This record gives sequence, C-alpha cells and structure tokens, in this order.
Amino acid sequence: MSEAEIQLSASSEDLRRLASEYNWDDGFAFPCHIADHPNCDLAAALELFWLANADAVYLGEAQDSPHNAAWRSFSEILAKRIIDGFYSPGPGTFDPPLTKVQAYNLRKRGLPEIFLASVIGGRA
Repeated sequence: MSEAEIQLSASSEDLRRLASEYNWDDGFAFPCHIADHPNCDLAAALELFWLANADAVYLGEAQDSPHNAAWRSFSEILAKRIIDGFYSPGPGTFDPPLTKVQAYNLRKRGLPEIFLASVIGGRA
C-alpha cells in the first residue's frame, strides 16, 4: 500500500481497516502516513498504538537497538501525540484489546488511562 492509497481513505474507519490489514513487518512508513492523515482520530490512533505494541516502548520494556529504532520512534511519537491530545475524538469507536486483568496490570505499571479506556464515536 502507498501513501496515495491512504489519501483515498477518507474516514477514520478506513484508516483503522488499513492499519489492521497492514503487514507490520514491512516497516513504519505506512503506519506513519496513517498517523499523519487528517482524518486520523483518537480511535484510529489507539488502533495504531495497540497494533504496534507501542505499550512496550512507553513502559520502557523495549531495549535500544538499531533493529528496532523505527518502531521505537513511531511508538514514542504516537504515544506523545495521544497523551498531548493531538488526536481528537471523532466518529471512530475503539475498545482496547485487553482483558480486565491486562488493563489492571498495565494501569498498575503506569500506562495512562487514555490508552486503556474505550472511545465511543465522538467521546473519549
């Protein structure tokens, strides 16, 4: 998929679908285009966060390595944007892919609530 194909995807739901269908072994250029898309709302950004396993970077569980530099950079930028309110709640809906026990443990380890709460079409 290319940046041009993302431009055709006008909705948050389309962006989420593209992210979930993407082969993450192909690098982070395509997910970066999704994260930078003007219609990337909070639900789509959270989808990217969890698909990228960015919680490991945020919580300091990922070791520095030249092999994971792109992943770490993407994860750090995305997490900062989410926390700073860069992505507004839009029409998209998102439920974190976590059990109650997983959410509890992540909360206890310091993952901010914004990553753990559901987003319901227009509300965080």
